[in-house]
This record gives sequence, C-alpha cells and structure tokens, in this order.
Amino acid sequence: MKNQKSASNTKKVIIVGSAGSPSVAVDILKIEEKLNIPVVVVIHFTSSAIPTFAQHIHSETGHDVTIVDGLTILEPGIYLPEGGKDLVFVNEETVTVIDEQTSKESVHPSISALFKSLRKVANPDFTIIVLGGLGNDGAEYVKELKAKGVKFVIEKTPKFPYLPDNIARQLGERYERYEIERIRELIKTINIQNSSEKARKIENHTEGGDGN
Repeated sequence: MKNQKSASNTKKVIIVGSAGSPSVAVDILKIEEKLNIPVVVVIHFTSSAIPTFAQHIHSETGHDVTIVDGLTILEPGIYLPEGGKDLVFVNEETVTVIDEQTSKESVHPSISALFKSLRKVANPDFTIIVLGGLGNDGAEYVKELKAKGVKFVIEKTPKFPYLPDNIARQLGERYERYEIERIRELIKTINIQNSSEKARKIENHTEGGDGN
C-alpha cells in the first residue's frame, strides 16, 4: 500500500514511437541525474529485441529499467512491455501487459492499446512524447487524452515523420514540437519539479502533524 500511494499524483512521462526512434529515446533519457518519475517507453519492437533494448537503455543512461510482464506498480525508473505484448494502465499507478489476442492490435507493443487504457486515468500529471515512426498507431485517442489535460510533445525533425504527423493532425494546434535537446531538458525539468513537489508535500505533512 505504501508503494501505491507514493506513485499516485506523481508526474509521469510516456515515450512512444516506431521506426527510427529507439536511439532517440535513449538519447533523450540521458538527463545525467537520477529519475524521480516513472517513464513508460512504448516503441514498436520485435519480441526478441526488448531485453537487449532494456539493457542498452540501462548501460547508456544508468537508469533502472523494468520489463513489465504482469501487474507492476510504477515507481521512479523506466518501464518497457514484455516482448510481443502491449503495456496498459490498470490505474494511475499500476500497469500490466496484455497479449495480442486480447488487444487485437496489429503492431506491438501497441500505442493504441496504451492510449486506450490511459483514457480512464489521464490527467495533467502525464506528458506524452511522440517520436518518429510509421503509421498512425494511437492517433484515434489523442484528442480525448488532450482534453483531459495530458501534455503532448512531438519530435520536431524525426527521421520518419509519418507517425508524429498523423498524431499531430488529430491534435490540431494543441501540442508542442521540440528538438531532441529540448525534449531532454523537458524531461529533466519534469524530474526536478516532481522531486520538489514531493519535498513540499512531506514538509506540509510534517508541519500539519498533531505536534506529538
């Protein structure tokens, strides 16, 4: 119960993408400080490549990486879905994975399955970063997520612009386009803000005690 409460009302970053984006995802996660937030990474990958990608992220960034294979409480660190499965939110602080028969999506891990699950918990504490790729995976849900306060940031000059452009088209003008360096700085800013907010909550809780 303690871990569940600690993750609630915590800022969360979600990184999505497809072809050409794995190396970009690793690059923007090199914030050179310890993560104080959960970062969910959903990028189209073959099943066998997920463990190697997880190890690569850890070796390049130093962050803890968890491959989600069942119910998992989100704590500071990076989360990838098990190979061939789709990562979905159970509630604001818990994720799990579903298989392709359950999700019925054509690509995995599916951005659409992720966004569909996110609709019931979406709020302004979520930031979604859209990197390059092919297709329109997830585009059908972004208007609803944006209406619930989710911030969308789209890679400005991706190698493959089709996925981000299709998502941007659904968002209209309600998103930001950032270069890689600025996305990295955004993650660092969110990380620092979350740490400061936690410190304030602890201080307020201590000051509001019964004095014993």
